[in-house]
Amino acid sequence: MFLCNIQTVMTKYFCIGLQRTGTTSLHQAALMLGVRSAPMSADLLYDLHAPLIDQYDLFSDNPIPLLYPNLDQAYPGSKFILTTRPLEDWLTSVEWLLTHDAPRLKPSLRAIGDDIHQRLYGRTTFDKPVFRAFWHKYHAGVEAHFAQRPGDLLTLNFSAGDGWEALCPFLDLPIPKAPFPHTNRRGKKRWWRKLL
Repeated sequence: MFLCNIQTVMTKYFCIGLQRTGTTSLHQAALMLGVRSAPMSADLLYDLHAPLIDQYDLFSDNPIPLLYPNLDQAYPGSKFILTTRPLEDWLTSVEWLLTHDAPRLKPSLRAIGDDIHQRLYGRTTFDKPVFRAFWHKYHAGVEAHFAQRPGDLLTLNFSAGDGWEALCPFLDLPIPKAPFPHTNRRGKKRWWRKLL
């Protein structure tokens, strides 16, 4: 694994991409760059000032998409990264996640996941029309939130080839020679399997 020799990043970065849009790839990329990236951010759901916030510089995956307006207010000067992918691909991936993987989590983790999904999507089970409508509403909301501050938001679509060339300038870090990581694809071992 490539690791940049850099000082700890002072700015807080929040990945506000929905789950299954490359949030784990972003986490791994941040680690490769030497950025302190939180493996899980669930503590922030219940306390925006949880100790976790001082231990890491980049936060991704749920519940960050639910919290980003509050995080933006609580941590002025923060930067935001919207990971995205084609809508139909996302719907297929989230359906698979909620019907095959989520039910296998430990009850305590499943309860947290259900709480986040209920707050974010208004439900804990997959419904294609509901999730499709949510996708459009969510992305429109992000666009409106950052309309006057385009420099504070980076949109990344890893399936379209985005990688180091887009991410590193946003983080103000040099581009590494190592390939950009693409993790958490269906059928590959996931980092959270150890939690099952």
